[in-house]
Amino acid sequence: MSTSMNFAVFTAALVRKMQEKMGKDFRVFSSTVKKNNGVELTGIILEGRGCNTSPTIYIDDFFEDYEKGASLEEIVEAVWQIFRKNRFEESVDLSNFASYEKAKDQIAFRLVNFEKNRELLKGVPYKIFCNLAVVFYYSVNEAPFYGKASILIKQEHLEKWGVSLEELCRNAMKNTPRMYPARIENIESVMVQMLEKGLVDENDISVKLADRQEQKWMDEVLSQLQEDFGRDENRIPMYVLSNEQKLYGAACMLYPDILEKFSRLIQNDFYILPSSIHEVILLPFQEQPERESLLEMVTEINKTQVEESEVLADSVYCFMRSDQKIWQLC
Repeated sequence: MSTSMNFAVFTAALVRKMQEKMGKDFRVFSSTVKKNNGVELTGIILEGRGCNTSPTIYIDDFFEDYEKGASLEEIVEAVWQIFRKNRFEESVDLSNFASYEKAKDQIAFRLVNFEKNRELLKGVPYKIFCNLAVVFYYSVNEAPFYGKASILIKQEHLEKWGVSLEELCRNAMKNTPRMYPARIENIESVMVQMLEKGLVDENDISVKLADRQEQKWMDEVLSQLQEDFGRDENRIPMYVLSNEQKLYGAACMLYPDILEKFSRLIQNDFYILPSSIHEVILLPFQEQPERESLLEMVTEINKTQVEESEVLADSVYCFMRSDQKIWQLC
């Protein structure tokens, strides 16, 4: 479809059409949202009267669909269907967030790439871990989110609360394993779960791309490693470390004792491959592959198979039983 509409004009037209569809009981507007790794996305917000919550529906991919031939009317209907499925019927009470004593039990941590988030980190309390940054957030457990939304903790929040970074870190390190329990699974069983979920969600217009991107990543990892080691009797055992929610689960590698217990179980040291911000892959040491080939593989797959906002690092780490520490190899 040939169109002279640029993204700004497309966004304005979509907002106007959605406002017409939603009527006077809603206010429809667009907003630029800064995501992980400096990625910026444009979202449509449909704010209902008397309700302070609304899902943000990102429209960047819809613009690509439009350029490929989808009509504006089809996109309006798609946005409406996403909103209908994900809308909130009630306001959220965030009064607990104003008080550190009330908020502290809902504070957790995540791992992000330090260099790619350098600008964001200027106003955010963080701790350095290798070439990564540990950042902190408040998990919104109140209705209607029940843990499915979060607020990134900024320096201004610490100042308002009157607490130190060290205290924030202590609470987050205590809370995160409790709120998001770690899980280590064989990579093949994880892929089967993803495939089953993909079959269920295939016709779901609002399904997130994360699981499918992660499955591509793991497919590529298995394919490349199997070229070196064969497919059956010589197959390398590989494991996925994440949390039960499979959300920002790469942070699980900082949980107390989780990697030490795993090393005792397999009686080996192991590589840690950062699959995404949501999980890491654990690969027991073998004679091959060498760290340089692993780094090349991680970098290439992150570049071609993982959404930019989901990338954790183009690096290879390892856990050594001798000192019970994680090391960045390259």
